Amino acid sequence: MKKWKDLYKRRKILRLKDFDYTDSRYVYFLTICAGHKVGTDRRVCPFEDKRLANQIIESLIYRRKKADISLYCYCLMPDHLHIAVSPKDGKNLPTIIKEFKTYTTQTGWKYVGIKGKLWQRSYYDHIARRQEDLVSICRYILANPVRKGLVDDVEDWQYSGMIDPLPW
Repeated sequence: MKKWKDLYKRRKILRLKDFDYTDSRYVYFLTICAGHKVGTDRRVCPFEDKRLANQIIESLIYRRKKADISLYCYCLMPDHLHIAVSPKDGKNLPTIIKEFKTYTTQTGWKYVGIKGKLWQRSYYDHIARRQEDLVSICRYILANPVRKGLVDDVEDWQYSGMIDPLPW
């Protein structure tokens, strides 16, 4: 009989080893994906529900007002979220994202009737190293709905925006 550890391989850690994710001097570009349909590799599109989409955006704004993050730009797509953020006051970015995902999942259960996990287990991050990187990252984030054919103009997508001024 195979042991548990032989049946289930350990998931690859996506965070940089020994990197300080509390450093507010860095801007992080994060992509957080919605969960998969049970038993398939196909992503669901829960954020097509306007009530849930609005709750997600409100939760991001709340995290900013609570002084957890500087929120430079965001774009909520039907099946994923892009954000450019920095942690504030020594707060740990992975912890902030975990709390955000937990809260929004519970909101989804309560208001929209979503069952199970709303988000995939982890998320992808990229650290902006120069101002040019950050500007191009924010342009990429905001243009995502246009590239996907959801709107013709960046301004037409109601689930995206620039909040805090870009640093540097």
